[in-house]
Amino acid sequence: MSDDLFQLKLVNSWLLDRVTARFPCGVRQYTMVEFNDPTVGPVRITQSKKEFGDFFNSLVASGGGDCPELAMEGLQLALRASPPKSFILVLTDASAKDYLNTALMNNIYSLINTTQSQVFFLITGLCGGPSDPDFLIYRSISALSFGHVFQVALSDLNKVFNYLDFTLSRPSNSSARLFSSEFSAGNYSGTFSIAKNFTSLIITTDGQIYSTRVLGPDNLDVELKAIVSELWGSMYLLNNPGYGKWRLIIYAGSQSSVRVEGFTAVNTTSAKRCSECHPNATCEGYLGSVQCSCKDGFIGDGFSCSDIDECAYAWSNNCTSAVCNNTFGSYTCTCLTGYNSIGGSCIDIDECSSPSLNRCHSSATCINYNGYYSCVCPVGSSGDGFFCEANKCVRGVCGEGVECINTYGSYYCNDPCSNNTVLNDPWRSTSNVNTTYYCDSSLNGWYRFVGSAGVRFPESCVPEHRCGADAPVWLNGTHPLLSDGIVNRTVCAAWSGNCCLWSTTVQVKACPGGYHVYSLPGTPGAVCSLSYCTELDPATVNSSVTCEADEEWKLKDGSYGCYCKDKYKVSAFSDIIPELTCGINDMKASFHKCQLKSLKLNPSSVTLDNRSCFGFQDDPNTFSFLSSLQSGRCGLQIIKNTTHVTYMNTLYLTVEHDEVITRNENLTVTMSCDYPLDMVISLNTVINPILSSTNISLGGTGQFKAYMALYKDGSYTSPYSSSSEVTLTNKAMLFVGAFIQGGDPSQYTLVMKNCYATPSANPEDPLKYYIIKDSCPNKQDTTITVSGNGASRQATFAVQIFQFIGSYKYVYMHCAISLCDVTSGPCTQVCSGMRSESRSSDPSYSVSLGPIIQDRAAATTSPSPTSGTAGIGARASWALVGLLVLHLLGRVL
Repeated sequence: MSDDLFQLKLVNSWLLDRVTARFPCGVRQYTMVEFNDPTVGPVRITQSKKEFGDFFNSLVASGGGDCPELAMEGLQLALRASPPKSFILVLTDASAKDYLNTALMNNIYSLINTTQSQVFFLITGLCGGPSDPDFLIYRSISALSFGHVFQVALSDLNKVFNYLDFTLSRPSNSSARLFSSEFSAGNYSGTFSIAKNFTSLIITTDGQIYSTRVLGPDNLDVELKAIVSELWGSMYLLNNPGYGKWRLIIYAGSQSSVRVEGFTAVNTTSAKRCSECHPNATCEGYLGSVQCSCKDGFIGDGFSCSDIDECAYAWSNNCTSAVCNNTFGSYTCTCLTGYNSIGGSCIDIDECSSPSLNRCHSSATCINYNGYYSCVCPVGSSGDGFFCEANKCVRGVCGEGVECINTYGSYYCNDPCSNNTVLNDPWRSTSNVNTTYYCDSSLNGWYRFVGSAGVRFPESCVPEHRCGADAPVWLNGTHPLLSDGIVNRTVCAAWSGNCCLWSTTVQVKACPGGYHVYSLPGTPGAVCSLSYCTELDPATVNSSVTCEADEEWKLKDGSYGCYCKDKYKVSAFSDIIPELTCGINDMKASFHKCQLKSLKLNPSSVTLDNRSCFGFQDDPNTFSFLSSLQSGRCGLQIIKNTTHVTYMNTLYLTVEHDEVITRNENLTVTMSCDYPLDMVISLNTVINPILSSTNISLGGTGQFKAYMALYKDGSYTSPYSSSSEVTLTNKAMLFVGAFIQGGDPSQYTLVMKNCYATPSANPEDPLKYYIIKDSCPNKQDTTITVSGNGASRQATFAVQIFQFIGSYKYVYMHCAISLCDVTSGPCTQVCSGMRSESRSSDPSYSVSLGPIIQDRAAATTSPSPTSGTAGIGARASWALVGLLVLHLLGRVL
């Protein structure tokens, strides 16, 4: 029902505006009744179009799966609450549960006969079939009340409301019901008589009616003006019908119905002279008076007619593939770029039919699409299609063993021995029997393998479930020599007892220094789990020797061994510069053990003064010291200005020489990290900020942590501290920020689904004041601003402080948040005056913070939120289905 409500809200305000424009002087009563199961009501009555619109737009769908509903009890309540001759529209996506209640149904029939109200059913779903009695009851009631049943899809809701707009424009106090019938599939014929003066007939149908003919008293077909003509229902207008016997001929494809109603103009709103009509109205004489009706393209009561903006709503124009331009009394359609206007339709321009219509290069191929075209350079050329040039790399300009890469208008030479990506995954080893599985399908480029798992591809078949894969990939051939340059080789994936079930071609090059590099195009067969295996080079190293990640196996001083990579080479202790990592929560200084070992220093002998103030990590090739960024940690200095904060701390290291004699080396390292002040970093500058957090675990993506904190102003860089109570005046603003850490920052965003306040720390407290609901801000509270919701990994909202009615001292904030995968669809919500729903498939996690105290001595008489109140207060969740009544007093032409 949530999709139904969204579409209904789009057309509801349009229908109310149309009714008001047609009857500017009439008095209207609007009634809304809600029903579901097991509750019915409440009844909401107003004469204000705006208030009724607020009633309608506040409806939200909740629950689901409880089909059928108490539709008859809801209808009875609407009939009792409405004046005679009301127009009742039942909106539901379910059948009637209570149709077998004899006393209830007799009362409904009696009320319909007494009030002469019309009942229209708009049904977008059923619990069973259209022949079931819990649905056929709708047809029985519509036949008795001279109404209709519209069983339509969501895409046709606007057409139904267009039908209703025309129905409501007819004079209710001058109508006569001439014909009503229900019938099944097939051919059907019926008659009715006209024995009085009518200005017009309206013939309405619903159901699958394939053809409708009307024969006049002369037994000739009468031309009908189609107001709505759809397979599920139609409306036709016939002006100035004559006396006599009329005949209807229907051909239907399913259970259907037809109604004929006659209308007579009345003197109360008719003019005496045509000069009284508006210039944009037509004038027809009738029974000593004239009738004024606004022309097509205008709306009003005939005495006042205003232009209809057909471009304001998609269903008001036919510019399906064009831009709508409103004109006085009509509209025009301007075709989009790539289309021509032919016979009132926008026809695609075939830009490829003539060189003058496209900008493709003379050697490129033009491909036409609806509304646009593309250009593709021929094989062997490069460019974007608008410019093509021959691939310069085919000339062998880079020489042997060097890769030529063609670029736009030029080329460059790349030696993969010096320009490659290093892979050092330990799970790639041929000796690794898998417990975890990986996939190399995303690899694309030149790679070099280093580390303990090995430095090159194995040249023989590897058993299944090795090397971190179901199907391990190996080199089906021999490695090239240094003199061979870049060569092509076949790699195979072993699976299902076949050592080469999948295969592909890779490029391999031998490099100075005794290693190889590989150009890899993903994995063979483009399937997973497949990964490339590695082993140590048997020609240069014993299989028991492995190197760490910051080392490489190379020849030095006449022998092979594990030595620091060139970029880590040092000649003295003073040359050692640790790698500084500035994280969100800490600073980390990392030292490479191979540098100490190259200086004959013992990495295990490193000591640190005041080590209790620092965290320590010992990895196979590095050791690291971590300084927390939290204010108050020993030794940490914080320098803060209006835009940035700098954290500083000092390491005092002592290390022993790895020799027979003892000699110590001392090293002082100052760690310093600058951060721009933002919502996350600012929390670290405050001791014990007011902060709430929750852990989020998503299968296959890792661990996330969500935080919510209270800030002093809209910059969200000055958090409140929990060391003292937060007391605010009633004019102050609350600033709340939420953010997530962990996971892939490019894939997930944070969505605040529902954020609300309670007077207690219990998030289930029945007294709630919603600031954000269904990812949209409370539109009735103009102090609320929401930023970044669903658009990034952090979001904020601000609201003016309030107090709950009663003797409540505190205010607590609660938020239900979720992570939204941007690769699965839009994460932001459209909140244009109506409630939008967030994606229901994303689970929610709760965070809460408080208390916040309002200074009651400074409080004013401004409204306070109470449970169940409208306006500033929280609005309750409405029923799954609903019913509305529209009564127009003096609804005449």
